[in-house]
Amino acid sequence: MTILHHFLRILLLCTWPILCALLAWIAPQWAQAQDSTYAIRPRLLLDFPLIDAPYAWHAAQMAANKRAGLSDGTEATVNAGDLLRGYESPSMQQALAVTKDLHATNYYFTNKLWNGLIKPTNRKRYLWNRIAANAQAGVVDYLLAYQLMVFGPAWMHEEFHRNGTTQRGISTFNETYYRFGGGIASASVTHVSDSDMVRFKRDAPNELVRSFASGIEGQYALLRNMQQDNFFERTNYPNVAMNILLTKQAVGYVRQFRASDYDRSIDTMNYYGEQVAERDFVGWDFTAWVYDLHRPDEPYTARGTHPFGPGIDRVIKRADLTPEEDAYLKRMGDLQYLNFLSPDMIGIHGIRLGHDTRFTFAVRHVLTSFGYDLGGDLLLDRRGRHWLLGIHTYHNHGSSFGGVELMRKGLRLGHGDRSAQLDLRGMLWLQPENSGFYDTKGKAGGLLTVRAAFPLGGSLKAYAEAEGKTQGWVMANPYLKDNLSIRAGIALDVRR
Repeated sequence: MTILHHFLRILLLCTWPILCALLAWIAPQWAQAQDSTYAIRPRLLLDFPLIDAPYAWHAAQMAANKRAGLSDGTEATVNAGDLLRGYESPSMQQALAVTKDLHATNYYFTNKLWNGLIKPTNRKRYLWNRIAANAQAGVVDYLLAYQLMVFGPAWMHEEFHRNGTTQRGISTFNETYYRFGGGIASASVTHVSDSDMVRFKRDAPNELVRSFASGIEGQYALLRNMQQDNFFERTNYPNVAMNILLTKQAVGYVRQFRASDYDRSIDTMNYYGEQVAERDFVGWDFTAWVYDLHRPDEPYTARGTHPFGPGIDRVIKRADLTPEEDAYLKRMGDLQYLNFLSPDMIGIHGIRLGHDTRFTFAVRHVLTSFGYDLGGDLLLDRRGRHWLLGIHTYHNHGSSFGGVELMRKGLRLGHGDRSAQLDLRGMLWLQPENSGFYDTKGKAGGLLTVRAAFPLGGSLKAYAEAEGKTQGWVMANPYLKDNLSIRAGIALDVRR
């Protein structure tokens, strides 16, 4: 697998423009069959989720505890200011929307620019239009992700981590916010007390494990949402570089522990983390993830004392893993390559079957609180009716379970420009009964999401969404326990 890893790394880093060119040469066949034209029609979809309850209350409680300086398990009284300050820790769905909005804006203006410079009126011009648009959008995506950081994928990655701690009222800070001043911006969650981490592991070990892996869960959720925009809404995002970079980063992060200098990098991290507030809440994500996955009953204090300062040594070295844990993480790293398997990865947004049917697909391997979910999506457009079928297999230490997901998008309520739009999503599953690695029994459960959007005039819509679930893990839903969430916001749909 090492040779394959190095080959893919070189291919993805150095030759993605060639992939864009190959894709752009193939893709016109689908575009022409679909629309009888090579035209790229820029479309901008923006989502502003203003309310996500009850998560908003958890965020307000976290903000109140931070304001009061509490880390002893007690809760401060929440005031109106805390409700506003709670937006510093947005929910998974809010963070996902903000990051997608940022990059969708890049793709929209990139498409408008290159439609003006190289109007795609034939195959050759379409080819050069797509190469140029994907190349430019990739550069901007890179700058947004690694230079701006705030509201980009690095910020979203850390906010997905924080959703676990915020539910527990644990005070944290996303260091990408230092881009606004006050410090050096980095992709870290800091200002977390040891006592809070001790309680987190003791009271909710499975939630702790999930929080360690949820950063890349957010990255895969972002790619999944952009694929749905491209297929169902025909947004024509030139996001080949984003697809490859985000997936490569996630795969590389899970496999990072194999590097010869991995444990030395942890020594360096600890050396510059003398003060507890300076330390990341997990360090490198995945040695900690596999360590606590296998040791749900081990007290957090068993990690030992910090080598260069007060408190607990949070970061887990490869040397700390048992042979079983090491082998398990190796297998997870190898399975991560499956996330590259999708036509959308190289910009083929839909494949036509006959005159009125299109489809696409994606394979997904996502780490969870109990192990991993291996499955995929089939997206279908049949005579303008939009469906998504998701297949899930849930795996822990010794058992495997199954689940199915069905989504129906774009149902119309009423007629004409004033008609409302309804999106429905349902899931049924059998998952480990307590969302744990060693659970031997399965527990049936499910999820139902209903979203209604109402036109306000022009390109503006208001929407309300209800999502109810039983106990279980769902990608981009922060709750492992049963939950009913209500969300509301406004959406913008620009088609010019």
